[in-house]
Amino acid sequence: MSQAARQRAIVIAAISLLVAGILLAQMAETGSEGERPLGADPNDSGPTGLLGLTLLLKRNDHDVERVAEAPSAEDLDAEKTAFLVAPGALTAADANALNELASDGGRVVVAGDPGDEGLSRLLGTDADISEAGVSEIVAPLVVAPETQGVASVQTGSTQAVEDFGGALPILGADGESTAVVADVGAGRVVVVADDDLLLNELIADADNALFGINLAGEAGRDVQLVEAVRTPPGSGLEALPSQWGWVALGLLAAAFSLAWARGRRLGPAEIAARPLPPPRRQYLDAVSGAMMRAGQPHAAAEPIRKAARDRLTRRVGLPPDASDAQIRQAAEAVGLEPGEVEALAGEGAMLAAAGALAKLEKRS
Repeated sequence: MSQAARQRAIVIAAISLLVAGILLAQMAETGSEGERPLGADPNDSGPTGLLGLTLLLKRNDHDVERVAEAPSAEDLDAEKTAFLVAPGALTAADANALNELASDGGRVVVAGDPGDEGLSRLLGTDADISEAGVSEIVAPLVVAPETQGVASVQTGSTQAVEDFGGALPILGADGESTAVVADVGAGRVVVVADDDLLLNELIADADNALFGINLAGEAGRDVQLVEAVRTPPGSGLEALPSQWGWVALGLLAAAFSLAWARGRRLGPAEIAARPLPPPRRQYLDAVSGAMMRAGQPHAAAEPIRKAARDRLTRRVGLPPDASDAQIRQAAEAVGLEPGEVEALAGEGAMLAAAGALAKLEKRS
């Protein structure tokens, strides 16, 4: 590969890495401002944490136990309330496990969108959560244990539970339901479309704190806060942000360009410099040798003599048609041997002429 091609490849690699870096920076910025990790942290005192709700539950006679395993992998206690906040999409196995927990007399609270399939399996009927445009101030729709003493609740989104079958809407506004409850077997399932209302940022607004305490059930009932359900919507490559494809493509282009720039080109090795014609002395030796073999020694010496005279005249500034006397004087002036002087000024031997030419070439 030529030097220019290598430089182009390196420039392409640098540009690709720069673009990939910009995309990564944009993704990091978007994530810090507009997204949060799935599964709220009960020890996080930030806006998207659950520390406020955790402390409220403990102060109201609800011990809080953190569960690190998914519902399908953990033997949840039906005598405790299984609390899932911002869980992400529930797998079929997790949704079925929570449904069975409720059927056995357990209490399950899910705040946030668990996905259409997970929600339907959890409630035992078709249901979904969507952006319905409900007001951010909602109120109780019916008298229920979950809304006891609650006048209004401040939400952080306009999501609502829709097509919830036989479930009972208990909280909402504008004809939409923010929360529904369903009796499943011997137990009860509560689904809250908006998880923001339980997070630190909004837990102190309106009657959010009271609503959160009511969701845990009767006083003295312990809470199992399930944190391990953190599967984002979609699966496989669909679960990755769309920008990851462009980042991966940029990194791949950079790696390919760098490998191309530093790798060896297939085929014969590249010649470092262009081939030059053989030195003049080699040419003259070849010509003189050929003439000697042909029995013409004087003719063999003439090309060497002429080349030496030309070199001498150029060296001392004589005209090309300088006389033998001028040549003789110039040859003596540059320090040639007497035999070499005769070879240039008269008809000397071929070896003497060759010696004179070699000396003149060396000195030039």
